[in-house]
Amino acid sequence: MHVLVTGHTGFKGSWLSLWLAHRGHQVSGVALDPQPGALFNRADVSSVIDRDLRIDVRDPDAVRHAMEVADPDVVVHMAAQPLVRASYLD
Repeated sequence: MHVLVTGHTGFKGSWLSLWLAHRGHQVSGVALDPQPGALFNRADVSSVIDRDLRIDVRDPDAVRHAMEVADPDVVVHMAAQPLVRASYLD
């Protein structure tokens, strides 16, 4: 099964991507660039995923294109603003 994970560069998205790949699934991801020192880089998540697409999920045209490129069977939406106060301000 091919799974597309949004937010795959974040903490939970990185863990999910690693777990899915370990379970034998094809994994693609769409997300912004990871933060410095992020788990995504430390765990070398990019080495276990098939497509690493850097887009802003708030851009519908970019999301549409990413969906066409990845052609997933399942989408797991993990992209979010993880800091509650920042999410209220933005």
